[in-house]
Amino acid sequence: MPSMKAIKRRRLTVKNISQITKAMNLVATSKLQRARANKTAIGIPVQATFDIVYNTVKDEAAKEQPFVKPREVKTTAYVLITSNRGLCGGYNSNACKALAAHAKESGDSLIVPIGTKGRDYFKRRKANVLDVPPPQETPSFAEAKAVADRLTAMYEAGEVDEVYLVYTQFFTVLSLEPIVRKVLPLDPDYLRKVVGADLKDGEAWQDLGFFKKPEPKPSAGVQDIEFDSGLENVLRSVIPWYLSMFLYAAMASAALCEQAARMTSMDSATKNAGEIIEKLTLMFNRQRQSIITQEITEIVSGANALQ
Repeated sequence: MPSMKAIKRRRLTVKNISQITKAMNLVATSKLQRARANKTAIGIPVQATFDIVYNTVKDEAAKEQPFVKPREVKTTAYVLITSNRGLCGGYNSNACKALAAHAKESGDSLIVPIGTKGRDYFKRRKANVLDVPPPQETPSFAEAKAVADRLTAMYEAGEVDEVYLVYTQFFTVLSLEPIVRKVLPLDPDYLRKVVGADLKDGEAWQDLGFFKKPEPKPSAGVQDIEFDSGLENVLRSVIPWYLSMFLYAAMASAALCEQAARMTSMDSATKNAGEIIEKLTLMFNRQRQSIITQEITEIVSGANALQ
């Protein structure tokens, strides 16, 4: 059994750790509120962006355009959104595992990590990783646009044939789910389910975690849309904006999930530290009681021996 000095030293160490985890829990709680507000604020513009893109690509002529027409897949790009720091439970590892499971079904993969944890995870596994500057703690549209422009150029140049986005969707503080969504080439049927327009019987709305389910609108019938500068030119302008907004919204969702995971993890760590302190205190008291009992027994035995 460890000595009383060792028990006391360990108890003090655990107490200091519990104070740190409690402080981190409070900080994560504060940041969670800001991240939630940020995610809510971008919901309307993201929804409008998806509406515009769907109304553009649902035209029959759009199916033959470069960003919409499927092609032979040789290289698949995965944009992985993780955090730059740890101490957030399984948040980062769950997203990485979701990507790894999906990548097994594809051919050559290129990992585009937004966040150092995902980058390090796949670099340790000798994956093909594209170097991207780590993002700031608070997502910015400029960072999302830089990655989106790079992906658009790579797709047009034929360096990648598919683009998937891997991020974590927020349901509740205790319910976070990593999801994989295809962003290029565009699928008009999938976009129709995302915007909740013209859903057929048996079709479910595809929740991306960015905005609430749209209210059903009365159908206005088939309308012919004319593009003054040509459909291809319109797509070249719309697609980078669509990718930028999609990435920005996913980064906002991931930031919210990161703070929720860290808050939950630090709260659990604080409770575990409290339980350890209680056990160490009980062990310390038992050790002290044992020593006192032994000393009393020795005194009584010595006194009896002198009689």
